[in-house]
Amino acid sequence: MRRFKTVSTPLPVLAIIIAVFHSVTAPAQTYTATDLGALRHGSARVHAVNQAGQAVGGSGHPHGADTHAFFWQKQGGMRDLGTLANGDYSAAFGINASGEVVGTSNTDRGMRAFAWTSSGGLRDLGTLPGADSSAAYAVNDKGDIAGAAGSHAALWSEGTIHDLGTLGGDWSEARAVNSLGQVAGVSATERGPHAFFWSGGNMLDLGTLSGDSQSRAGHVNDNGMVVGSSEGSGGVRAFLWTRERGMQALGSLAGSTYSEAFAINNSGQVVGQSGSPLGTRAFLWTSSGGMVDLNDLVSGLPVNVVLTGAFAINDKGDIVAVGIVSAKANRHQPATMDSHIHAATTRVFLLTTQ
Repeated sequence: MRRFKTVSTPLPVLAIIIAVFHSVTAPAQTYTATDLGALRHGSARVHAVNQAGQAVGGSGHPHGADTHAFFWQKQGGMRDLGTLANGDYSAAFGINASGEVVGTSNTDRGMRAFAWTSSGGLRDLGTLPGADSSAAYAVNDKGDIAGAAGSHAALWSEGTIHDLGTLGGDWSEARAVNSLGQVAGVSATERGPHAFFWSGGNMLDLGTLSGDSQSRAGHVNDNGMVVGSSEGSGGVRAFLWTRERGMQALGSLAGSTYSEAFAINNSGQVVGQSGSPLGTRAFLWTSSGGMVDLNDLVSGLPVNVVLTGAFAINDKGDIVAVGIVSAKANRHQPATMDSHIHAATTRVFLLTTQ
């Protein structure tokens, strides 16, 4: 079994803190959008993008039924990854630089984490002893995979699955892993679910924003910076955590009480979704510009598309986002993440910098 060694977080403290929290205002980046299409049934969700601009997610009916994991790249478009044996559902959540994909599929033995490569297809990653389910949410370039097995956060590394434990509660799940093998996720505690940062065998409770009762982490970059959301009676707020500053609120669009941060790249750019006067909107947050509605930054976005959530960003600044597509949709009119459940399909878009 691999021995995990504690790795110190490589933070050039002053440079990163100043860059993240005290930069001067700069002109906003603009993007072009590519519709990645969909598999049969026409609706899709996207979860990750790598440095090559390859994206993964799930596609099926607008209601989520008959969903299959997909892999997309510019040459060849969207590819159906199928399911594990005897399954009818799958979704892909992570992809690394070499194009290895991880996700979850049902089987006749329950839900199982999988890894996929173009040469080897789908492979069942198994689960912890005594557990009957597993899920994989992220993979780094070394092939370390973060997810959950049974009710505990898990890390697959060098062919072995490791139980990461909990923060004292009865469940946890790992949502992200960086190049150093450091993991971020959420765990039950005596006070409610809390975001955690795991490194070298030690799970650190990240706490919550002031006044809140629960939190969850969605991503960690190679500098050990964690993003996620904190929740309390006042709403849900996106956060950025560093060892030096702790947990800081990123705000929301137009004073909304809802925002969630889903991903952060190594430059400190953050993407997610936020409430607004017109409903749920995808956002980009930077230290120089704060939180901006991505709908306002995309050139030539079709008038019937509203970007409601951004779920990943690579180090080049490419973003993958979900949009509601409907004849009734208009970014100047109200639209929410619930709209696709009842009325319209969702499509996935790759946003590339101009």
